[in-house]
Amino acid sequence: MNGQHPDSLRAVLDSVFAAPAYKWVQRPDPFAALKRVRDAIWHWFTGLHDMHPFGFRVVLYALVLAMLAVVVRAGWTFINTVHSTDPAPAATGPGLIPRDQAWYRGEADRLAASGRFAEAIQADFLALVLALDARSVLRFHPSKTPGEYVRESQLAPGARDEFRDLVRRLYRYAFARSPCGPAEFADWRASATPERYASAN
Repeated sequence: MNGQHPDSLRAVLDSVFAAPAYKWVQRPDPFAALKRVRDAIWHWFTGLHDMHPFGFRVVLYALVLAMLAVVVRAGWTFINTVHSTDPAPAATGPGLIPRDQAWYRGEADRLAASGRFAEAIQADFLALVLALDARSVLRFHPSKTPGEYVRESQLAPGARDEFRDLVRRLYRYAFARSPCGPAEFADWRASATPERYASAN
């Protein structure tokens, strides 16, 4: 080593490897606990497969059924959500009663009389939308959401704010399932009269 003393070489190497760049620190894995749980479950599952084949099949079938139940439940919830958020189109054809403003208003009264106040509010909102459509304040379409009616409405600023608040109440009662009884429906009906919503023009 060109006559260099081993102790001096060791001192040089120690000084080099003492630099921060050579300090190897094992960083903690944030998912270490989850990986340990996963490994434990997998170890138990494979052990069950080897030791108790019948028990393994029972657990496997139960997991498959649970997964199918989750998928069916999710699909059912999605379908119900779509049906509850899309306003029903107006009925047309010979012998059918047109679903106009008066029809939805009467339907709201019928639903409220049977104690179905959240559904009554949804029907009453459609009556209001059709009334505002007749005044050219907004344009009704069965696929529109209540929030879209707020954004597209041609209301005066104060009336637009009141209409936005009305839609929030609709979402709260009809979709968030907040308690809705006779008092809430009466308060809604007082706020859902078309005369309260003046056009900006």
